[in-house]
Amino acid sequence: MLAQLDRLSPSSIRSRMLLIALLPAVLIEFGLVAYFTSQTLGAAEDAMQARAVHAARHLADTLPYALVSGDTAQMNALLKTEADTNRLSYARVTDGGGRLLASTGDTLHAAVLADHHRQRIEIRLPAADAARVVPVDGPLGRAEVGVSRDQISSLKRNMLIHAAMLMLAALLLTGALAWRLSRHLAGQLRHVGQVVGRLASHDLTARAQLAPAGEVGALAAGVNTMAEALQAHRGELEQRIREATAHLAAKKDMAERAHHARSRFFAAASHDLRQPLHALSLFVAALKARNQQTEAQTLIENIEASTAALELLFNALLDISRLDAGTIEVHPVHFPLQKMLCDLEQQFGAVAAERRLRLRFRPCDITLYSDPLLIERIMVNLIANAIRYTDDGGVLVACRRRGRMVRLSVIDTGRGIPPDQQESVFHEFVQLHNPARDRSKGLGLGLAIVSRLARLLGHRVDLRSHPDRGSMFSLDVPCGDASLIRPPAPASAPGQIPADALVLLVDDESAILRGMAELFDNWNIDLVTARSANEAVQWLDSLGRVPDVIVSDFRLPDDTDGIEVITRLRQKFGRDIPAILVTGDTAPDTILRISQAGFPLLHKPLRPAKLRALLTHLILQARAVAMG
Repeated sequence: MLAQLDRLSPSSIRSRMLLIALLPAVLIEFGLVAYFTSQTLGAAEDAMQARAVHAARHLADTLPYALVSGDTAQMNALLKTEADTNRLSYARVTDGGGRLLASTGDTLHAAVLADHHRQRIEIRLPAADAARVVPVDGPLGRAEVGVSRDQISSLKRNMLIHAAMLMLAALLLTGALAWRLSRHLAGQLRHVGQVVGRLASHDLTARAQLAPAGEVGALAAGVNTMAEALQAHRGELEQRIREATAHLAAKKDMAERAHHARSRFFAAASHDLRQPLHALSLFVAALKARNQQTEAQTLIENIEASTAALELLFNALLDISRLDAGTIEVHPVHFPLQKMLCDLEQQFGAVAAERRLRLRFRPCDITLYSDPLLIERIMVNLIANAIRYTDDGGVLVACRRRGRMVRLSVIDTGRGIPPDQQESVFHEFVQLHNPARDRSKGLGLGLAIVSRLARLLGHRVDLRSHPDRGSMFSLDVPCGDASLIRPPAPASAPGQIPADALVLLVDDESAILRGMAELFDNWNIDLVTARSANEAVQWLDSLGRVPDVIVSDFRLPDDTDGIEVITRLRQKFGRDIPAILVTGDTAPDTILRISQAGFPLLHKPLRPAKLRALLTHLILQARAVAMG
């Protein structure tokens, strides 16, 4: 119990209950003991005084005749009898002159006499006997008795001891009762507190195991009622959350299926449309090389321009797919901004002049740190978009340094964008001012590509626009260090494909095979065409040659693809033959798979010059490695 008392906190309910119980008890007991002790001591003091007075009067009544006769023995006997009867400490008789006549007890020490209660009385003859005795002036003498105060002190000491014992017993009893009651109440409250703690820890199954009687019982019942309500409410919330989660999951699944279906549709449509466009571009290139008539050349250039325009539209879809596939890598370097602005001015100057718009570039002698190719692509899309949707006025390209960042801004005086549509313009296929879907204004992918490229680079794109007043698109790019700019690598002279080179083409489209044959014939390059890996092996075995480069379409019949064809041919000939994959598929998973395979990739419709340059590079590189 003492250990439990040591652990009691002054602010605990048990401490307060013990204090409330013990403090009034102590005060009441102390008051009662003090009152009854004082009353008892007062009564004892009065009794002692009364005894002394009675003894003195009795002696005054019995001693006159002994004094008159001078009988000292009788006086001593009377004093002794009275001292024994009334428990006197001493008694004595003196004559009228104060001379001691008789005494009993201790009457010699003043210090002892000071501790006694003394009572004095005059001794006179009774009035009836005074006439028969010789008359005496004044009293015959005096009687003095003393009662020791040690009796009162002993009584006082005994009473205090008894009172202290009584108070201690009462305090122990009161404390024990208070301790028991407080322990019971504190235990109940502690149990309720533990239940509340479990409820706070999300254990809503906790219940107070107390009878509902009394205030604590009512509190426990209230806690149980609250727990049941919380448990029911949580069950209802969990059910709602499950239903909402299932609903959202269904919506998400529907959205993902719709997104995948749309991606598959665009991939399939892109592939199917790129195939004939690819064949058309090959035939146009072959026709342009063979036909030198002026009138025919004009028609061929118009056809070539139309195919180039279609190629730009398809390339926009390709960019979105590459961004979705995550195959675009960022290569940040320190580069001068002014050179890029000069290139952009040359690229768009004629386009703006054709639309009678003023295109201005403010000089910016600032170094940036980012991927220059991706930054240029963002700026190309922003400038093209500004020129496309500006009917009057002009476009300004400016820059401003802001701490460690540079803000590139493209400002136009075009039609502007309403505030409620400024977020949607960065979504795919959104064109606010092209209800007729004029394809000369693109597919609505330019700003979507800008937004995704900026996220890929970690740069911020900002838009401020007012309807009929124009728009300002801004891009924040980190500053670079001019001393870290790497000089451009010297341009090497393009090589020539060796005359004995052999190229293998695997494609299942007859038109593409014919177009490539015409193109390679104009280039004077030996070409073997096949529709499958088996057909390619048969042709190569008949020729007895190993191709210098394999050019394969990605999609091939019988659930095979170009990667499998290249792998099979490399295994057959026992060497890593350089290879190029060509595809019209823009699905992100296809682009990712080809990128992971590590083969150079060309998208249909491919540009003949780009194909020839890649073929030249691969053949010369392979032969240089073979020669050591």
